[in-house]
Order: sequence, then structure tokens, then C-alpha cells
Amino acid sequence: MKVRSIMCCCGGGVGSSFIVQINVQDVLKKHGIEGISVDHVSVSEISMHQVDLFVVGGDLTAFLADKPRVITLDNIMSKDELETKLLAALEAAENE
Repeated sequence: MKVRSIMCCCGGGVGSSFIVQINVQDVLKKHGIEGISVDHVSVSEISMHQVDLFVVGGDLTAFLADKPRVITLDNIMSKDELETKLLAALEAAENE
């Protein structure tokens, strides 16, 4: 299944999730990956969105236990970690 939407989540839906959204967009652009929408919300808004992949910090992983595809970042500011995990998740989704 191809990933067509990514949601970045944080506690308030403003600061860190927005930074992660920008970083996700940067990684996608760097690798020439197009056709994926990227947005950000607070963890309380997760249930209102149907997306293919969620990106969260480790402190919020439990809130997404029922979601099939979740990238958990140990350091939400690490673009290297995000890039590695995002590319692996996209590849795994393609092979499902």
C-alpha cells in the first residue's frame, strides 16, 4: 500500500509537530518523493484523521497503539533519525 498522507502529532499540535512536518517535507523533497500530503495536529485530534502514516515523539506512542503505521522518533529534532525511519516506513508500505 502506497503512503499518500502523513500526519505529524504532538501534545498541542502547534510547535513540535509543525517542525516535524517541515522536516518530513524536506526529506520527501530531498529524495524526490511526490504525491504525499503532510500535515500536523495535536494528539487529541488524531482520531479525526484517516492517514497512512503517523510521526510522533516517543512520549506519544501509546496514543497511537491502534494505528497500523507509526514512526516513533527518539529525538524529534533529529533530521537524520527522521530520514532513516521515514524512508524505511515508506519502503515497507510499498512492499505490503
